Amino acid sequence: MNSQEKSSLIVGCWQLDDRSWKRIPETDIARALDIYLALGTTHFDTADIYGRSESVLGRLLKGSDCTILTKAVFFDNIPNSTQIRSKIENSLRNLQRDTLDCVQIHWHNPELDFASTFRVFAELLEQGKIRKLGVTNFNTPMLEKALQYATISTHQVQYSLIDRRVENSMQSLCLQHNIALLSYGSLAGGFLSDKFRGISSPPSEGSHARGFYYNSMIRAHGGWQPVLEMLDTLAEVAKKYEKTISQVALNWVKQQSGVTAVISGFTQDRQQIQKNIEALSFQLDKDELQLLSARSSTLFKQPGDIYSYER
Repeated sequence: MNSQEKSSLIVGCWQLDDRSWKRIPETDIARALDIYLALGTTHFDTADIYGRSESVLGRLLKGSDCTILTKAVFFDNIPNSTQIRSKIENSLRNLQRDTLDCVQIHWHNPELDFASTFRVFAELLEQGKIRKLGVTNFNTPMLEKALQYATISTHQVQYSLIDRRVENSMQSLCLQHNIALLSYGSLAGGFLSDKFRGISSPPSEGSHARGFYYNSMIRAHGGWQPVLEMLDTLAEVAKKYEKTISQVALNWVKQQSGVTAVISGFTQDRQQIQKNIEALSFQLDKDELQLLSARSSTLFKQPGDIYSYER
């Protein structure tokens, strides 16, 4: 496997936030990070609102040759320049960096004008505080506006065989401006996997990510029965390649136009880490890609722009 294939996997580190997830001892986190690095995975995704995630990554990855993407999240009022710069300085301290590799802006309320915020981030780019600026969950009008104020390098969006809203208008905009699409939710919270094939209804999961968010997303795209039918088609393709359903689903996303990396949640399971890496190390052929795309288009509705129901 070459380095390009390895770098197309980004490890999502929300799971290190022990307010939302079961607390993982730091020694266990360190062991898992060593596995990722040993297998050539060097990209990690976090956020300033992910509890201890930034500070843990800063301690454990200090001195490692890796890239850490973080997020600056804005929920309510329009921040002033001091508040923005304080946010960035805090992330620099947490991650123990002189420069942030990439900061992705999450702007929760599209009704609030973010022009002044992006002007400050453009200055931070020029000053070398951050190397690249990205966004996450921006709809198309928001991204078009953001591009007026700063260079945008990445856009983190939900993208899967179930949720293809990015294809409605966002994908072409990102291709036009050379903005890399970073896909999350590509397994729909784990529902696109062998374990759910044939299950008559989605179980009530303890994890709010699967039990609430992804159940809601599936309902918006047509319900559980289409998921079961998609799983059967994925199983047919997986059998041909001797891969799992999840590996095929991840590979399909990675091969979509503009997608440069797929985000998969942090795990301590070495076998699962290897499977996630291997999912991006082969190529589905054109016929299989078309089969999966056609099946997806038949089964699932794609309502509106991205970020149309996440808020």
